[in-house]
Amino acid sequence: MNLKLTRIFVAAAAALSCVAAHAADMTKLRINRSPVGQFQGLIIGQEQGYFADRGIELEIAIGTSPDAAIAELVSGQSQIAMTGGVPLAAAVAKGVPVVAVLNGQNDGNVPTHGLLVKADSGIEKITDLKGKKVGLPGIASPQGLYLLEAFEKAGMTRDDVELVNLPFPGVTQAIESGAVDAGVPIGLFFDFGKAAGLKELPEYAEQVMLDVPAVFFAANKNWAAENEEVLTKFVEAMEMAHDWANEHPDEVRRIDVENTKLPPDYLMKRPYAGLQSAFNTELWDKQIQGLAKWGFISRAPSKDEYIWSGAPRE
Repeated sequence: MNLKLTRIFVAAAAALSCVAAHAADMTKLRINRSPVGQFQGLIIGQEQGYFADRGIELEIAIGTSPDAAIAELVSGQSQIAMTGGVPLAAAVAKGVPVVAVLNGQNDGNVPTHGLLVKADSGIEKITDLKGKKVGLPGIASPQGLYLLEAFEKAGMTRDDVELVNLPFPGVTQAIESGAVDAGVPIGLFFDFGKAAGLKELPEYAEQVMLDVPAVFFAANKNWAAENEEVLTKFVEAMEMAHDWANEHPDEVRRIDVENTKLPPDYLMKRPYAGLQSAFNTELWDKQIQGLAKWGFISRAPSKDEYIWSGAPRE
């Protein structure tokens, strides 16, 4: 073998050795992400190199439900998972060791749910719902909380209506078919319902708490304590990704189209609400107090119980 070829092989071997050493230094994290949104920072962080720069390699799995995400954290199947406020608060109230570590999106100024009825139903105000059926995509939910608060403000009780648990896509369909007299669809189903001519009752919207975490990242509390350094790096990378996303909303829409099964036309036109890293702890605590008040969770845990000490806060 001549000297030139020898040098090429030595250089190639050195390069492979560096790659192998770099790969060995990477920390692998399995992430259970939401199937419909607020996960875009994960993709951006990979594309922009924010995770790689911090020695993190992601294995991203598509989750099935907020409750299943918490089960994966408890079992150790995932290190970080996306879930919602009620499942997390309910789990913590029962002593399950899970904590919120990073926000994904708040219930902000862009409406994502509301109380809808058929335009020709004759229902003009919330008190007209007495004796009628109201559909919810989960009764024990922020939507259930806001509905009951609206009833209470109007002088009604929970017993004045029949609450019906429905799947997410089923709420709008049930209103249109007459299976329920009113309902609270979420996300694109809320948008589709209004576009189809369903009428919104404003009393519900008046009770909605803005700037409360809606979908966020959580971790096993014990794992978080043992892996504080890597979790801090994960949060740093995601904060950078969220900032980048908010400066490039069209790229977020592109990621949505490529990584969800939602209609592309809807995704490209819907208002961009922005990605949020920090938690508004005061409003979130108020929501949790309300969930406990209506019996949706067994008790109201303290902030230190359900929010990781290193989580960004407003």
